[in-house]
Order: sequence, then C-alpha cells, then structure tokens
Amino acid sequence: MVYKSAILGCGPRAEFHIRAYEGLDEIELVCLCDMRADRLSNYGERFNVGRLYQDLESMLEKERPDILHIVAPPSVREEPIEMAAEYGVRGVIVEKPLALNPKQAAKIKEIAARTGIKIALNTQRRYFQTIKDLKSILDEGKIGSVEWIRCVTKGNILSMGPHMVDLLFHFTGDNFPMSVWAAANGINGRDYGHPAPANMLMRYVFPDGVTAYCEDAEDAVGTPGETDFWQHLEFNIWGSEGRAWWVQNKEWGYQSYNMPSPFIKETSWDASDIPGQREFTRAMAAWLDGREVHLNNLDTALMEFNAIMAAFLSAQSGVPVTLPAQIPVGIVELLEAGLR
Repeated sequence: MVYKSAILGCGPRAEFHIRAYEGLDEIELVCLCDMRADRLSNYGERFNVGRLYQDLESMLEKERPDILHIVAPPSVREEPIEMAAEYGVRGVIVEKPLALNPKQAAKIKEIAARTGIKIALNTQRRYFQTIKDLKSILDEGKIGSVEWIRCVTKGNILSMGPHMVDLLFHFTGDNFPMSVWAAANGINGRDYGHPAPANMLMRYVFPDGVTAYCEDAEDAVGTPGETDFWQHLEFNIWGSEGRAWWVQNKEWGYQSYNMPSPFIKETSWDASDIPGQREFTRAMAAWLDGREVHLNNLDTALMEFNAIMAAFLSAQSGVPVTLPAQIPVGIVELLEAGLR
C-alpha cells in the first residue's frame, strides 16, 4: 500500500524532508502544516503541495495521514505526537533532539507505549550509503574487533550531538554503554531552541570493552579545512587489526595491518543528504508494513538520550555515571547553574 504523510513545520529543514519524496513510491506527501502563513504558502507553491493548514488538529482530522513528520523545535514534541496518535497516525518522524530534558523524553515514551504509535528520530546518517559501507567493513571484521573510538563534532550536544551519539551507538552494535565520564563548559543554543552545554568531553565505556572518547565543542575540528560550522563530524575507529574512519564532507576509509595502502572514498554532504533522508523515510514504510524495524526507532533514541543526559549528570556531579542512569528531572537546570 501507499501511505499518506503530512509535515508539521515549514522551517529550513522541512525542505529536505520534502525533497526526499522525489522517487519515493511507498509514501505520498499530501499536506503541510505551519502556523506562519507565509512559510506555509511558500513551501506549498515551491513543492506543489496544495493542501495547507495552519492548525495541526484540523489537518489530522481532515486528512488522516498515516505518517507525520514533526519538523519543529524540540519544545514541540509531546502534544503533536499524542494528537497524531488520537487521529490514527501510525508512524511519526521526529527531528532531533528527541527531547530537551528527561521529563519530556519520559512523556514521549509513555505515549508510544500507551498508543502503539511508532516513532523514529531523524538522526538520518545511518541511511547514508557511506555509513552503510563503513558499517559493513566493521561487521565483516576488516579491522578486527573494535577496541576504541574517537568522535568529534561542532554544535552543542543537543544539536549535532545526537548525530554523533547515534553513529557511535550504530558502530558499536547499539550496545548500551556501561558508564560515562564527562566534563562541560558554557551554555549555548538558546537562539535556535537547543539550550545545552556549549562544550562537552565524554568517555563512554561499553560492555565489550570498547572505549569511546567524544568531543562536542564550539572550537572542535571534526572535518579539517571545512568552513561550514555544521559540517564538522568525524569518527576514528581503531580495531585489533587496523583502523577505519569517516569524516563528513571529506572521506571515509579503512586500512587493516596487512593492506599496503588504505582504501579511501569521498564523502559528500550534498550527495548524501537527500538520498539518506529518502531511505530513512522509506524505512518508516517498511516498519509500518511489519517488514523491518526502523534503525532509528524510539527504543534506540531513548537509549541515546539517556546516554546524553547521563553525561550531563556526570559533568554536574564530577564523577562517572553508570548506565542506564536514573536522571534527576531537573538535571539540565542543575548543570546550567553550575556552568554559569
């Protein structure tokens, strides 16, 4: 069957959700919703979407979509998810971050458990072909068993951080870390709705002994020579028999100890973004069909969010934190008070 979808929020990122529908046969985008009439009409005209709404409930009641994209600030999460479930929406694609605090994440979890609605977090890089290729190299043991990882990004831990943490989980088989030890400095992101520590260092230790060192900082260098602030993201993965790496908008590759020279291929954001978003969206249809669970499903997203909040707790308390962690409801405020 062909599923019907709707998009809530016509900000800049919505364009890429919409463009991903080109060549997507399993889902049809039928309507858009935004409180601002100017943005709504602009997107409707640009992308030939005729059914436009300024009120979410009116759209859901009339259109009855199967899938809803929530492409809105992270303060807008629980209410539209609950309303979507009430009107029969079966799947929700939520932009990152999943939440801004533990209370919000717990409410989203409760709604999903109570209603059965399927939720996928839009940390879409798992569906980039270059990431798929690197994951295959790791799974095939081309560099032996993974022993430690270094990852770096810019943008705070609730803006680019969710992408970094998601790929860390992906490359380690979605195993939950045993512990995190973190330090933080400064607060930023208020201007774009993602208030969080401006700079964080985190050490995650996984059950199989893998240790990951993660840096998310304003002055971090994830992609050497990159001039676009948001393109800085890098992974270096050391194994028992070699090394692999992935650098956004530059290259990925690997070299085992018996290879005379490394295997290297280009990575391009422009070549990866729309195709990756398309495959991410297509995966929601497969999930609704019952064929395959989405790689960015809510259970995984909640694990990753707990790992981030545990880093907040570690930075606030000054000691390592065992995972999964019981996070104080007010951890964001407690950490912010200590960083002022």
